[in-house]
Amino acid sequence: MIEITPRSGLPLDLPRGEGDSKASEFHLALKESDTRGPDGQRQGHVQPQSQFFYADANGTSGTGHGPSGSAPGPKQVVQTDNAGGGKTVKLKDFTPPGWENAGGNPAACYKLACDGASKTAPAGESVTGGGGVILYEATAQRIKTDKTASEVALDQIKRHIDAGRAVVAGINAPAESGVVDKKSQPVTDHFVDVYGYETDANGKIVGLLAKDNAVGGTAEIHFVVGADGSITKPKDPKAASDFLKMEYQLSEVRFHKGFEYTGNLRPTNDAGDNMVW
Repeated sequence: MIEITPRSGLPLDLPRGEGDSKASEFHLALKESDTRGPDGQRQGHVQPQSQFFYADANGTSGTGHGPSGSAPGPKQVVQTDNAGGGKTVKLKDFTPPGWENAGGNPAACYKLACDGASKTAPAGESVTGGGGVILYEATAQRIKTDKTASEVALDQIKRHIDAGRAVVAGINAPAESGVVDKKSQPVTDHFVDVYGYETDANGKIVGLLAKDNAVGGTAEIHFVVGADGSITKPKDPKAASDFLKMEYQLSEVRFHKGFEYTGNLRPTNDAGDNMVW
């Protein structure tokens, strides 16, 4: 495991409550190759790059209509029974933008994820303005998930999806060793939209469904919730692109404006910093 300079303070190194107001200055990851086929898929191994991207104001709120022209707003929620008990709950016909909408920007994943989630919220309503939660105990190439922070994330994901909303989530790819910024962005490599969850027969969330904008048209990916609280997409050797073949670890979750976390769980990381903001 490669240790990286530990992070201190709240996410984005901002005072409590300023995360959304400063979101337009959020440093985005650049572990996305410029070499792509006609469908937007990466060709060959993904190499970490040295620069990073400033998201503009539209990247944080994603107002307006999506590529399909459908009006923004909460989506219909579909629930199906799973074999052996449990249910799958997801947004019907959720179609966030994929890499075909990146415009050649190698760091567009955050903006694309925000644009996708914005298709499930009223026009002009921020999908990252309700704060969020960091899941990792300390900065490292392979992160250790804080179980209490994971509970907050899962509760909030369920709350959003039950209300017809997709959630912007950050992931860590342990196979990637590059660092965007040692202080403000040492862990999250990429962003996806979580739009569904799976439960067992007892109603406990055991899996998450997400749309990954790493390729054209987006790809559906599946996260497994471990007994230790870890939320992981396993390696997938059969995936269409090298990036999608990688293991993902869920590293952070953003909340919609009006969906701020008000529960009693208040996890802190190894350095004693609050993980919910």
